Amino acid sequence: MSNSFSELGYFVSDLVLSFLVLIFTLRILLALCNASVSNPLTQSIIKITRPIKSFFFFIPNFGKFELSSFIVILLCHFASFYIHGTILGNDMIVEKVIIYSIKSSIFSILNALTIIFIVLAISSWFVQSPLSNRNPVLDIIYQISNPILFFIRRFIPTSVGIIDFSVIIALILIYFIQSFINILLR
Repeated sequence: MSNSFSELGYFVSDLVLSFLVLIFTLRILLALCNASVSNPLTQSIIKITRPIKSFFFFIPNFGKFELSSFIVILLCHFASFYIHGTILGNDMIVEKVIIYSIKSSIFSILNALTIIFIVLAISSWFVQSPLSNRNPVLDIIYQISNPILFFIRRFIPTSVGIIDFSVIIALILIYFIQSFINILLR
């Protein structure tokens, strides 16, 4: 009986921590890309994260990068690894858990970008113009992806006729960054 309670506790804690990681990852991406605060989804993310972020008011931002939000993501991953190791009864090496937490925090941001670019590519089949779009989720996707895609298009010619390969190049760059981080943080 106690085993099922510990599994339920791990499931609930993992669900809550994963939700916090998602929300704070979106907050970081929205801040980096200067997303419109008039968007209802952006307002919801800010309202949800404000109470937790207020505990870290003393941590400064690095330009547009919200270091306090990244620390919340890092702490969520650390707690998740620690809870998982405790339930399984593994010996916890704090240094390894910290390295895995840092790696997972960076991967959270990169994975969110990957999902955003995939949704952008799929939505381009159905939505003809970002200007005619009235969907708040797609507005955020455009606001997050456009600065990155503009940066790629500035250095690499990505269009062949009407086909734009900048999303594919962005996904390949994300893959290379993830591979480099895997090699760096073993």
